[in-house]
Amino acid sequence: MGSNERGNNEQGNNERGNNEWAGAARLRGSGSDAVIDAFALARQGGSVQGTVPLVRLARAVEGLPDQPAGEAGLVAWSVRGEIGKGLAKAGIAAGQSLLHLRVQASPMVVCQRCNVPFAYAVDSQTVLQLVKSEDELDNDLSLDTQDPELADSLPEKVVGSHRFDLLAQVEDELILSIPYVPRHPVCPGAQAEDGDAFQAPAVEHPSPFAVLEQLKRKD
Repeated sequence: MGSNERGNNEQGNNERGNNEWAGAARLRGSGSDAVIDAFALARQGGSVQGTVPLVRLARAVEGLPDQPAGEAGLVAWSVRGEIGKGLAKAGIAAGQSLLHLRVQASPMVVCQRCNVPFAYAVDSQTVLQLVKSEDELDNDLSLDTQDPELADSLPEKVVGSHRFDLLAQVEDELILSIPYVPRHPVCPGAQAEDGDAFQAPAVEHPSPFAVLEQLKRKD
């Protein structure tokens, strides 16, 4: 093989690699969509990140109070790809395509104890195992049933694709992170009541000197 041919082949391989990486990390739209080649992102060990307004995630905010505008109303997400090297006690994820997903947000919820809206801080991290078909989602089900502790440590399986909708996964993770019955750690009203109780004046007892003075007068 001549040097020119080798050079052309190397250039072609580099171009294919660059195109593959671009396809893995390409985001479509400006925050409303985030579509990637999930398998390429995992294979390349790449990462992507972005933000999306809470109000754009209709399923997540359904039934919640109005969400804030601006930076306070943004969901920040990041995804890092990886090829799994195996899990403790089982090699289920060994060689599998994985996505490490992190979701951060502060959606407005209503406290079910005092009925006052407040911002609930979400900072969730999860691992997704990419499979190629719906049939693969049920694989290893018997093993999961036999060892519940192992099942809890396994990545969540999702069907990957070359046009993988990241925002759908971000929204799913946000929904799972918002409690069904949100509550303040300490409700504002209860805190005020505790403060009032703490500051209440103590019961006044008569001075022993005043009692002694009264006894002298009786004599």
